[in-house]
Amino acid sequence: MNPAAIESHLKMVLLQWFLIVVAAYYFGRAAKRLGQPLAVGEIVAGLVLGPSLFGWLWPEAFASIWIPETQGSLQLLGKIGIILLVFQVGMEFDFGHLRSGSKTVTAVSALGMLAPFLAGLAIGPWLHRNFAPQVSYIGFQAFICVALSISALPILGRILLEYRLERTTLGVTSISAAAIDDVAGWVLLAGITSLVTTGFDWRGMLWQLFGTVSLFTLLMLLVGPWLRERWRQSSAAQGTPLPRSFLALLLAALFASALATNVLGIFSIFGAFLLGVALHQEAGLVKAWRDRFSDFVLVALVPIFFTNTGLRTALGALSSPVAWIGCGLVLLAAVTGKLGGCYLGARLTGESWRSAASIAALMNTRALMGLIAINVGADLGLLPRDVFTMFVIMALATTAMTGPLLSLWLPPELRIQPGSPAALPQSPHGLRPAAAPPMP
Repeated sequence: MNPAAIESHLKMVLLQWFLIVVAAYYFGRAAKRLGQPLAVGEIVAGLVLGPSLFGWLWPEAFASIWIPETQGSLQLLGKIGIILLVFQVGMEFDFGHLRSGSKTVTAVSALGMLAPFLAGLAIGPWLHRNFAPQVSYIGFQAFICVALSISALPILGRILLEYRLERTTLGVTSISAAAIDDVAGWVLLAGITSLVTTGFDWRGMLWQLFGTVSLFTLLMLLVGPWLRERWRQSSAAQGTPLPRSFLALLLAALFASALATNVLGIFSIFGAFLLGVALHQEAGLVKAWRDRFSDFVLVALVPIFFTNTGLRTALGALSSPVAWIGCGLVLLAAVTGKLGGCYLGARLTGESWRSAASIAALMNTRALMGLIAINVGADLGLLPRDVFTMFVIMALATTAMTGPLLSLWLPPELRIQPGSPAALPQSPHGLRPAAAPPMP
């Protein structure tokens, strides 16, 4: 590509990036004023900028701005943002939640995975027959079940802070159950990725899983401790929380981890998440990374991912009554499976109906993790455009309904009273801020 062509390409990418950042900012703030996570507004921004509205109202302008030649560049920027984001999610993951011996946590997490999984088995054959007959049935069915079962731990943590529930029994139960489901969801998603990318060759899949487990072991036992020790030494010697020399090592380790899982045949985000988990014990390093990079990643890069999800979503793809029936079935399976399963698990272990319903409402949100899973399914070729649209609508709806349901069902003694102090400040997309107290 000659310099003039590169400059022309860059001009269009910058124009698209400008539109995404501006639209994500205003729609995200509008969503926040309505009590919704920023991610909801950013996906809506993508729907507005994409074929669902802008392309429908002004097709000529849409075609001149969102040109096919820049789609790869835009998706690349979004994927880099998600790699950095899931690295931070891994670092901020609190594994103390997984050690809970609560019967309620165990029952809620188990039934919160099992019930939507069974709902996915119930609707999967009909969805495959009507919308994805050209896709492998096993891969499609497995992905449907996981996408319906996953929860969104970062958004749930943000909602707990907003409602000042982070130190209540209800809040601890919810975050602990979601943590278990999150880990299970990532493991299942990695397994499905291995299964599909190896062409359903079980030997190849086992090799990929062995490689992933070996990488995780290497990161936890060698790389993670070595990086943490180097950080302590360099930060103490140079008197700065994130020295440039150490930052080079950290980024090299991050890129190498992402590259390793990519070479293994599964997505780069898994390697980034594993390295983040290997570093999660070093609270000072986590805070230094957040202070240096979190705002840029969340403002400049992550909106590309969320908005690009909206751009990939065409509501016009649901052009028939059967397609809208399918969308309704996906939403019904997601909501009844997660809400019903978690509510039943909490009630069986002695929770009141209000507490059980509130826990279920919190667990029902899909948001960030659900959208990452949906995009993975699309990249694997498991989700045709109409099915992709159905699942994006499901992720949006389950996230948007969490606040209203929680306000309706929350026990009276846990409600924020009018005129009470504002909720603790938090960063966008549910990542825990530096000032937030640790979860119990």
